[in-house]
Amino acid sequence: MKILELKAEKRTVKRSKAVRKLRETGYIPAVVYGHKEDNVILSVNGAEFDRVLNAGVRMIHLTYDNTKESVLIKDVQYDNLSDSVLHVDFSRVSLDERVTLKVPIILTGNSVGVKEGGVLTQAMKSIEIESLPTAVPEDIKVNVSDLEIGKSIHVKELPVMENIKYLSDADAVVVSVHHAAEEKIVSEEELLAGPEVISKKPKEEAGVSEES
Repeated sequence: MKILELKAEKRTVKRSKAVRKLRETGYIPAVVYGHKEDNVILSVNGAEFDRVLNAGVRMIHLTYDNTKESVLIKDVQYDNLSDSVLHVDFSRVSLDERVTLKVPIILTGNSVGVKEGGVLTQAMKSIEIESLPTAVPEDIKVNVSDLEIGKSIHVKELPVMENIKYLSDADAVVVSVHHAAEEKIVSEEELLAGPEVISKKPKEEAGVSEES
């Protein structure tokens, strides 16, 4: 597996104003940590980081100040409005050590249950896995084409991938299809009739007899 390289620059200023100015120039604030070494705050070129992300890799060689480290893209923070990257966390790793992290679950295909009027619910958007850094997948694809109404796909039924171990509960539901909530159909006659009006209480509730 080819490991991409990404250049970074050390930075020392942490103030919000400086970080905002950094983003305006096309750079992204970042940090690298792990392996009981000091955290290092960095900045990376936004276009270059997008190139790495678009390649679908999580493991990269990060270079800065004549230092080259093998790191995992551990977390990416996005702006809710523009989807632009706000911050990146890099975690130091060794190529032969297994790491744990979450990867997104992507549904593919058109469920037969949905075609029949059912509602599809994705209970798990991501899943925690254990893997070698060089084998971390971009995502886990789950084909729901054969998923019928009343059926579910569980963690234990996810695709088997070499060197990948799913850490979530094997019986946890990933995605399911269920019946749509039934709505009571009211006839036009019922609408025109309106609600029933009770003019007086029944005798046993009123507590009086006809002779009163």
